[in-house]
Amino acid sequence: MSAIRFEHVTVAFQRAVGIEDLSFELEPGEFLGIIGPNGSGKTTLLRTVLGLLRPVAGSVTVLGGRGRGLVEVRRRIGYVPQRRPIEPGFPVSVLDAVMMGTYAGLGLLRRPGKRERELAHRALAAVGLGEAGDHVAGHLSGGQQQRLLLARALVQEPEVLLLDEPTAGVDVASRRQIVELVRRLHRERGLTTLYVTHDVNEIVPCVDKVMFLNRTLRAFGSCADVTSPKMLKELYGSTVVVVEREGRPYVLVGDRHG
Repeated sequence: MSAIRFEHVTVAFQRAVGIEDLSFELEPGEFLGIIGPNGSGKTTLLRTVLGLLRPVAGSVTVLGGRGRGLVEVRRRIGYVPQRRPIEPGFPVSVLDAVMMGTYAGLGLLRRPGKRERELAHRALAAVGLGEAGDHVAGHLSGGQQQRLLLARALVQEPEVLLLDEPTAGVDVASRRQIVELVRRLHRERGLTTLYVTHDVNEIVPCVDKVMFLNRTLRAFGSCADVTSPKMLKELYGSTVVVVEREGRPYVLVGDRHG
């Protein structure tokens, strides 16, 4: 059974089309990189997988759930949204922030207990923040805050992991650490992973497949299939050169022009 299947899916909201006639399929444990220009529907795609947006046409199947059944599978999906810095004065500990990821599975009348604390400690250890549980979340660096969000996504031990530009706004060293962390977690846990990014090179070492989305599906396949100069010029708005290193394509971007 496929982990995720979109069949001729169109999603529209506020009178605008987010994605149109999109079809693709992922097997359990595959790693998909999603690239595309701003406003191309990448975040819309992730929110549709989560069941937060419903198609106006077509069908979405995630972990065997369809339509209203997507609500039931949501707790089996971890989601790392685009990062918004946590205010330093916001009085929440790192551990409590991660435990927020358990709320969806608790229902309205239950509060996090011993089991949820254990899951949160385990998730923090997995992302290298095992000693930071008592720290104020807003005092963490940008890279540490991003790892906190990753821990919150992992706390319910999901089968599918969605990441929306997880390295945006962090320094180069933190970017490398986050990408390698995601790669390791994907491999060790057998996660079906969807990773949105603007940087093709960031995902080249990790992914099984790449999707180039620009409201409609522009390309889908291996890195070599998708990273043609023509496709990447559409993405970056400039001339690109694709070079091969250790059997994988990498992209060099020239000056942008109108």
